[in-house]
Amino acid sequence: MNIQDRVISMVSWEASISPRSISLTTSLKNDLNLDSIDLMLLILKLENWFNITLSNDDVENIDTVKDAHDYINKYLS
Repeated sequence: MNIQDRVISMVSWEASISPRSISLTTSLKNDLNLDSIDLMLLILKLENWFNITLSNDDVENIDTVKDAHDYINKYLS
């Protein structure tokens, strides 16, 4: 499973929807209706799953699945 698939899998689990309903352009707040607590839990789970720590600035800039993917990819590189 590549990084994109792993991020989509975690987002779909957190939002309780099918991974097929999620694309890179899916907004975590607007499309999936995740509130600030849900977003923070998602970020923590992604950090644990990928064994990384995102900066506060990075976390504040994550709006879409692609944003999460790009920041994770940045820290894994």
